[in-house]
Amino acid sequence: MKKIIKKLSIILSLFLCATLCVTLFSACGDGDRSAPTAATSDEEEPPTVLEESDDMGEDYIDSFVFFGESTTYHLKSRGVLSGGRDTAQVLADESGTAILDSETANMKVIHPESGELVSFGEAIKRKRPEYLLLTFGLNGAVGKVKRGEEYFKSCYKKLIDTARSSSPDTKIILGSCYPVAENMDMSGYSVTLDGLNERIETLNGWALELCTEEGLRYLNVNEILTDSNGRLKLEYQAGDGHHLTRDAYIKIIEYIRTHGYK
Repeated sequence: MKKIIKKLSIILSLFLCATLCVTLFSACGDGDRSAPTAATSDEEEPPTVLEESDDMGEDYIDSFVFFGESTTYHLKSRGVLSGGRDTAQVLADESGTAILDSETANMKVIHPESGELVSFGEAIKRKRPEYLLLTFGLNGAVGKVKRGEEYFKSCYKKLIDTARSSSPDTKIILGSCYPVAENMDMSGYSVTLDGLNERIETLNGWALELCTEEGLRYLNVNEILTDSNGRLKLEYQAGDGHHLTRDAYIKIIEYIRTHGYK
């Protein structure tokens, strides 16, 4: 009997040891498996600057609303969007332009569908676009640089906050302000042509920083419009060194399509 009990004790001890080993091995294995899961859960933030992508197609462009200076309004007058010159994708007042300042967020624009004069916020609330591209810079560029980064960003942020509160699901993109060409009439400016382009680049740099701070995306269209001297390519200007040709806008639309917000 004693021998039987002793054998049972040995068997029980071996069983317990085996069970303990299996438990410890499983725990170690579970720990190894959980590590990659934790690592892969930390997804990298998408880049602020929209990078080259597959062609997003015409439907992608159709999901945009555009607001900015006269160079933005001319997306309408050059007829490069769906609906041509009757497109409902461009916001502007009766003058067809805007200047970025502390009151831009309250600016009255023509609602494309109704023809009513409504606030920018109300227009965005009614349209609720999937994407909103804002492009400001040249108008008052010298003065805005003199007033400083904080002023420029505060004006832009007020406009951004208005858009966000009006249409929370809209994805906002800030576009680079276009440079000017060598035939630009500089008689009304206190800087040289290259000095003006330097100030435009300063504003673009601040806009890019604001995108990073606010979790927005930045569209650097200038990389296809600018020559080796930092000026607007002559073939893209419409005669005054500032406004753009229809071919230039076709290139811009292609750039937007191939630098998609995913």
